[in-house]
Amino acid sequence: MKKPINIIITLVLLSISFGSIAQQGNIADAFIKKMVKSLRDPKNVELTYTYQYDTNKEGQEGKAYMQGECYKIIMNEQQTISDGTLIWSYLVDDQEVMVSNASDGTDNTPFKLISTLDRDYTAKFMGTNEHGELSIELNNPKGQFKKVNVIIKKDGTLKSAEIIAEDSSKLTIEVTEMKTDQSFDDDFFTFDTKAHPDVEVIDMR
Repeated sequence: MKKPINIIITLVLLSISFGSIAQQGNIADAFIKKMVKSLRDPKNVELTYTYQYDTNKEGQEGKAYMQGECYKIIMNEQQTISDGTLIWSYLVDDQEVMVSNASDGTDNTPFKLISTLDRDYTAKFMGTNEHGELSIELNNPKGQFKKVNVIIKKDGTLKSAEIIAEDSSKLTIEVTEMKTDQSFDDDFFTFDTKAHPDVEVIDMR
């Protein structure tokens, strides 16, 4: 009689275990959707963040602005700007700006990636820290970035993200301030060539 009883106990434990895993997946999906919604839904979003590459131990400060499909991502070495139709990738040190169509799928900036995590990635709940913030691992084997590890605050907004590329290089971002309903000029999400007369324009369209 021991074998049937053991089998029944094992099946019950497995069902509880798989149910718990499914529940954790649902929790992870729900919080990822909430975090993405906090970036997409406000009229205008302005983010201040620090970023650090795994090859560079010194963190640097950046800014990100988002308005619907428009965005401007400012980093010391590069600025990426899109009005939803075109993308300008401005390499500051090289004094070059490359222009491409947004429809070409070249808009792979960190915050553009983060704002689409609910579409392309499978979320896995990893636990909470002492502040009650959630740790979630996201995977997309077919994506340019295979894995993204995020920490989400209790209010559902993004605290930090670790973006891991195909070659295992990492970019870590930590949001230090988030403002919503900001006011931007009509030409804010375009690259002003007149203001940068020495920058070479390379048309990739």
